[in-house]
Amino acid sequence: MNTIKLPKIGVAKIDITPDYPIRLSGYGVRKTETTSVVQPIWARCLVIIPPNQQPFILLCVENCGIPEHITETVAQRLKVEENIPRRQFTLSVTHTHSAPFVSGALETLFGQSIPVDHQARIDRYTVELTDKLVLVVQLALSKVEIGQLSWGLSSVDFARNRRDKRGPVDHDLPVMLASRKNGEPIAIWCSYACHTTTVAFNTINGDWAGYAMSELEAEHPTTMAFISIGCAGDANPYPRGEYEHAKQHGHSVAEEVSRLMKTKLKPLNLDTTRGEISWVKLPFDEIPTRTEWEKWVKEGGAVGYHAQVQLAKIDSGQTLPSYLSYAVQVWQFGQDLSIVFLAGEVVVDFALRLKNELGRDTLWISAYCNDLPAYIPSVRILKEGGYEGKTAMIYFNRPTHFKPDVEELIISAVHGLLS
Repeated sequence: MNTIKLPKIGVAKIDITPDYPIRLSGYGVRKTETTSVVQPIWARCLVIIPPNQQPFILLCVENCGIPEHITETVAQRLKVEENIPRRQFTLSVTHTHSAPFVSGALETLFGQSIPVDHQARIDRYTVELTDKLVLVVQLALSKVEIGQLSWGLSSVDFARNRRDKRGPVDHDLPVMLASRKNGEPIAIWCSYACHTTTVAFNTINGDWAGYAMSELEAEHPTTMAFISIGCAGDANPYPRGEYEHAKQHGHSVAEEVSRLMKTKLKPLNLDTTRGEISWVKLPFDEIPTRTEWEKWVKEGGAVGYHAQVQLAKIDSGQTLPSYLSYAVQVWQFGQDLSIVFLAGEVVVDFALRLKNELGRDTLWISAYCNDLPAYIPSVRILKEGGYEGKTAMIYFNRPTHFKPDVEELIISAVHGLLS
């Protein structure tokens, strides 16, 4: 009789809360530093080592967005130091808008230059964070133990389409449980498609995702909790505005995950686990002329500053890019489950379309992974225009909005990686 080989599981977390003044990311109106901490923020690592394979690494970081250069620096160090294949390493952020600004992300967010002393502390935090991200993976690798994986699908309902209150949302709550052979939980990972923008104070906190993870870890002391964010580009939490609202939404997630943990989850067979990653060229629309940039400079504010930055690039001899290099990644657990990791602020249409085409019952889609390059609009959103479709690009230091091709390019890339 064949003996089923079980995977090894490892978890670790490290405090990434700064102990010095720093600017927060997410909202451009906040231009002062803060030292106020309402809730510590963490980087968490989940290691999954299938039988006879190299580790799969999930880094869950409580930050608004980690740019590609940090992700790839961490990935390269892990490849050299720990022999981790790039295709099996994923960095996911909770997208809290109450965490430190990092170098290279949302470069034109504030609509003005960042003071030298502020930038120095941002750069310091970025270096420290990068080192901690490598360290937390190494800690998790050092503590692996035999375990087993299972998963289930539930839902919560506090997300609302922020462009149209009757617009589409994705309320699915996929949940993965890693447990010891005796059934004791080691890690719980879930994903929900909702912005972590319940609060906008100038204080460090994890928003609803942070509260959900804290509650799950308190409720299940042997467990480390992980949350990734789905295709939430056009979804906000409701109600919102107060810490109590963030706690309420976090409790909704934690309560539903805890309920699901008591049910019979579907075992995951890791015999044929595979990871793949590719980069797709997403084309920008026609690049504005110098005359247009000069006109926009005169408008001042965020629009004027963005135009000023583009002109400075041109004057230094740079050519404004015609496309964005965009990461699409998948992990497949045989026929049991496929997890899709998309970069940036992906709108809900992508998740709904992929679930329709590939099947909701075996598909998990997380956005805000590996990079935060821009909002990623569907054809529908591009036609409608507005913030997610066009105007948000000025905060990401992009030359213009995308062409409509981007939806088909991303969908085709996902299909290709899963085939």
